[in-house]
Amino acid sequence: MHGAHDTKEKAVEPAKPPVYLPLDTFTVNLQGGEQYLQTDITLQVADPAQVDDIKLHMPRVRSRLLTLLSSKQADELVTPDDKKKLAQEILAQIKLPFDPNGKPQQVDDVLFTTFVIQ
Repeated sequence: MHGAHDTKEKAVEPAKPPVYLPLDTFTVNLQGGEQYLQTDITLQVADPAQVDDIKLHMPRVRSRLLTLLSSKQADELVTPDDKKKLAQEILAQIKLPFDPNGKPQQVDDVLFTTFVIQ
């Protein structure tokens, strides 16, 4: 039974170390007032190939995120839950394929390393 042996070996493969891609700081005016958001976002991605792909399309990534962030109001970004929801929305935006026929990006997590509303 050659097949059974293969699966067992696969199971003990060590977990890959996380691959992080920090984005440049975003500073956007929020809706409905004088306040703005300044945030640093780091993406956790599946593998180094994803980093290269996202870097290649960084103008598109930034454009999508600036549009998303500037659509928010300050009072929508107050609680930890608000930030969790925003992280999910950012994740969805970054996962969208860059090309019409392309595959979605494999982004595992969105981390805010700074998050300041002024």
